[in-house]
Amino acid sequence: MTYSVDPMDVLLPLLRAGLPGVNVFSRVVEPLPQYVPLVVIRRTGGSSDHPTFLDVPWINVQCWSAPTNTKDAARAAHDLADDVRRVLWEAWANQTVTSAGWIRRVRESSAPEEINDPDVPLYGRYQATYEIWIRRAVTA
Repeated sequence: MTYSVDPMDVLLPLLRAGLPGVNVFSRVVEPLPQYVPLVVIRRTGGSSDHPTFLDVPWINVQCWSAPTNTKDAARAAHDLADDVRRVLWEAWANQTVTSAGWIRRVRESSAPEEINDPDVPLYGRYQATYEIWIRRAVTA
């Protein structure tokens, strides 16, 4: 067991369960088009008053989507970013517990915004940043 709770051990299972059909990773994968729709989450900062029980990471969320029959790529990526929002807030509201812990609080630091990505111009991309308070699961 690590000294502090690993946010990825809580967030990856929540997002994978809440986003069926979407690839969810903690690193960008290549070749990216083979993994779209794609959500990548990474810790970009944060702090903790007591890391053995509570961690407060800043989590950057990147969402990529291809166009669909009913949406252009940017709208599809926007909707995927909104789905990530839903999963995070519902996990907090319902106090959904994973084997590693749960979300005690969530705050949107930077709302989803469109990112123009010249490396993959046919795909939509959105990013957002969340401050997420994560409690370690109680173990016997």
